[in-house]
Amino acid sequence: MRPAAKNKEKTEQQPDFQVVDKRSFANLDGVPAGPPVEEKPRYPTFVEELMSKLKAMEVRFEEKKKQIDDEIARTKTRLEADYARKMEIEKQKIVLPFLDVLDNLERAVGATGSEGEKTHLLDGVRITANLFRAHLKTLGIEPIPVLNQAFDPNLGQAVGMVQVSDQSQDGMVVDEVLRGYRMGDQLLRPAQVRVAQFQGG
Repeated sequence: MRPAAKNKEKTEQQPDFQVVDKRSFANLDGVPAGPPVEEKPRYPTFVEELMSKLKAMEVRFEEKKKQIDDEIARTKTRLEADYARKMEIEKQKIVLPFLDVLDNLERAVGATGSEGEKTHLLDGVRITANLFRAHLKTLGIEPIPVLNQAFDPNLGQAVGMVQVSDQSQDGMVVDEVLRGYRMGDQLLRPAQVRVAQFQGG
């Protein structure tokens, strides 16, 4: 037998070469499948820095916006209060001349007698005075009752003292020289009064 034929026969008898990996981690078929891992998008470093700066700017913007909104609300409240105050001042300027007219009418009523020739004049003046009072009341202006009450310096101005022998009258308003008026809770004009002073015996 020739050597070439011998080698050929030997090759045919040898089995094919195989590599078997017996490492446990190499057997991927036996590894239990876990939950899928969510892959977060990755950006270049400079993009991440820009996104971080943008987020910080958004936070600062919201804070600034809230500050501006609060300042606008405070300004609106302050302006409304200033407007209401100015309206009250303007109303007082309008009303004060009416009070002078009413004072004159009331003086005329007090000075007029009850004789027949003065009756019509007296009635006319009374009607006019009542009309003025009605108009003032529609504006929220009312007289301050002080007569026969304890003197209150917040509502009246003492222009004189009257000596009295009754101690219970001490400090009481016994004469109203000029009527005082208020507009709502605000004092429009204090009353001018005379106050009783006890004269001990």
